[in-house]
Amino acid sequence: MAKTSIIFMGFGEIGIFCLDRLIEQCADIRGIFPRASDRQITDRSRSLFTHASQLGLNIYPYTDPSDPVFLQHVAQESPDYIVSVQYDRILKPPLIRLPREGVLNLHFAPLPRLRGCFPTKWAIINNESSGVTLHYIDPGIDTGAIIDQTVVPLTRDETDYTLYGRLVEAGKALFAKNAQRIVSRTLPQAELQDNGHASYYPKAVPHNGIIDWSRGAEWAERFIRAFTFPPHPAAKTFYGPEEIQIRFPVQISTQDTGLSPGEFVFSAQNEILVSCGNDALRVQHIMHAGRNVPVSELQSMGVQKNKFGSQSDA
Repeated sequence: MAKTSIIFMGFGEIGIFCLDRLIEQCADIRGIFPRASDRQITDRSRSLFTHASQLGLNIYPYTDPSDPVFLQHVAQESPDYIVSVQYDRILKPPLIRLPREGVLNLHFAPLPRLRGCFPTKWAIINNESSGVTLHYIDPGIDTGAIIDQTVVPLTRDETDYTLYGRLVEAGKALFAKNAQRIVSRTLPQAELQDNGHASYYPKAVPHNGIIDWSRGAEWAERFIRAFTFPPHPAAKTFYGPEEIQIRFPVQISTQDTGLSPGEFVFSAQNEILVSCGNDALRVQHIMHAGRNVPVSELQSMGVQKNKFGSQSDA
């Protein structure tokens, strides 16, 4: 039997790992399609472009997977599979129908739950289990039949950073388990997804990244954890005209503040107690103007009322 031919689309540490597993299994890697943001040699250890260059693999010059010239090239190659691992563009039917065996994707969610974008953030916000799923790509968004899956329950203090790291490791293990099956074309029968249990989130930052203080403190604490992934932007709120960002850790307090949602008081413990729809959050540090600072800096901003809002008052 001829070697299984694969076009690989991917990104980051897990993309490199999965590509290497396919190479170990003697796959015929016809070409690499990195993200548009990963298109030059760099000393970053997680650059798929750099890794593929060092291996002497063919790297496609196209940045749009729907580019007619690329589609023509894939049609001529007639690969067995296209494999996508953390690639960030939607693959459309003209490309999906070209590989003989199909297009495979590794999605960071327990499909059919958490289809779409920001699945780690939504898992934490919703307080539901996360996971990784190896599935076929069809014309829908993350709706293709499931080949294999690992469910990853959240820890109590899970942040976006810690969850992503755990899913990378779970994804590596899941892909390593299936790499030989891919290359030998002996994947198990895939199972159709149960749309009745599906959830989907579009390509939009959850709630624009803004804390809704009218919700309960437990929700606000989860929301802050869902946006804790340094150096990426943290959960934000507004203090007068000033944007304030808050990262985990924060603590839930059942103390009755007598305040409206978003209002806060300074405490003797160098923290603020922010009222929520129910209960409150204790916050010791904030981010302002790109700096991590103590909450006492709020007192120097000259805002008349100690209240966080959902948008700038400027």
